[in-house]
Amino acid sequence: MSNIIIRPKSREEWLEHRKTGIGSSEVATIVGLNPWETPYQLWRRKLGLDPAKDETFAMKAGHYLEDAVAQFWHDETGCEIIKRSSGDWLIANKERPYLQVSPDRTYWLPGMTKNNTNKGILECKTTQSQIDADDLPKHWFCQVQYQLGVAELEHGSLAWLCSGREFGYKDMEFVPDFFAWLVEEVDKFWRDNILGRQEPSVHSVQDILLKYARHTDGKVTEVSEDVYNAYSELKEVRDQVAALEERKISLEERLKFAFGDAEAISYGGKTLATWKTPKPSSKFDAKAFQEANPELAKNYMIQTQGTRRFLLK
Repeated sequence: MSNIIIRPKSREEWLEHRKTGIGSSEVATIVGLNPWETPYQLWRRKLGLDPAKDETFAMKAGHYLEDAVAQFWHDETGCEIIKRSSGDWLIANKERPYLQVSPDRTYWLPGMTKNNTNKGILECKTTQSQIDADDLPKHWFCQVQYQLGVAELEHGSLAWLCSGREFGYKDMEFVPDFFAWLVEEVDKFWRDNILGRQEPSVHSVQDILLKYARHTDGKVTEVSEDVYNAYSELKEVRDQVAALEERKISLEERLKFAFGDAEAISYGGKTLATWKTPKPSSKFDAKAFQEANPELAKNYMIQTQGTRRFLLK
């Protein structure tokens, strides 16, 4: 086989290894199929221009719940999960070690001799979205295909748990032509953008804010007719929103007037709305503190740079 297995001694070491290549969770970003990240954002993160992603609660929960998803999958399919595959490990291509994957689990193919080729890859997902097994998220499909290709395996399965209440899975076969395209794009990204430090094109407003956190004083850009048409349409939409907001306020005032000193209004026995005074809460009076302790307050003052503000003229 043209790949090697790496088993780091700790999760920290595993995370360091992942910095040296393109993992399966990143490949969809490179080919523009990840709805949560752009190639420009990935490039900045890989070069250390931006910090690594903080582990959110959802990410941590997804990691912890891999065992649960894998167990549901085992109960549903009867396939034997390989116990040693549950840790933090990597499979890397020998010739191009930046092609690397960290499968959630592997399993023995049923009815076959247990050896390195008769395995499958199981990818475990937790989500709040409803998943259609016949129309899987494209970035999930990319992830499994990339894992199968780097691991040189033919069979995989994608399993998901929706909102902790619904379980589903979809078996997959390796698609060589699709994997070859992924590798071609990863090769180009690694060669040109990572090693060559060539900056990818920007594709989102978030990209613009990362690249140009501040404006250039006095600079004016002449835009195309297409952008001008978007400007004109936005002005119309804002006028419509303003009219609706005015109508909304008028209707709210009409309802509030009907309350008097009541906490609720009803019609035909059905409660329509409530209007109650909240309980008192404590609040730090920063202005009063600053006036009473000006010198002390200076020690806790910091400058913050706000984001660019968009104003329509």
